[in-house]
Amino acid sequence: IQADITHFDKHFRGRQVPPNLSREEVSALEHLSNNKHIVIKPADKGSAIVILDREQYLWEGYRQLNDTKYYTKLAEPIYLNTIPKVITIINTLHEKKFVTLKQKHYLMGDTVPRPRLFYMLPKIHKDPAKWSKPYVIPPGRPIVSDCSSETYRTAEYIDHFLNPLSTTHPSYIKD
Repeated sequence: IQADITHFDKHFRGRQVPPNLSREEVSALEHLSNNKHIVIKPADKGSAIVILDREQYLWEGYRQLNDTKYYTKLAEPIYLNTIPKVITIINTLHEKKFVTLKQKHYLMGDTVPRPRLFYMLPKIHKDPAKWSKPYVIPPGRPIVSDCSSETYRTAEYIDHFLNPLSTTHPSYIKD
């Protein structure tokens, strides 16, 4: 093992990787990322990157969020009311020995959870004539990010146990 470490140190550690972008390209990327008039998102399908006018992106977001068929406006965030319920459930699971103390601490998550974030991935693969504003604003795939929320780690924990079971279901299709 010591010989391998010495070989690694001698041949690889501290080696500078040459940049794959020119200074002009780095400058252009910094300029784009700092531009508050545009939104840069990956496309919903494929590997394209989409640059949208910020006002058009917000228009599509408000169009979706104002659709009462799918969304209900809340007077205030619900995560503040959800936190005590989640804590009670996790404590009960620990008291009944369904989870260890280490698992309990993990499931409690961040001390200050953040509210969920809504964003969209542009569906540029759709027929432009059928876009939200034809040929101008593509529809967005709505995504609500749960990262660092009060239920993120419990969902992750449950997923750990359910994923292996999903492959045994008759309707399971492997990618």
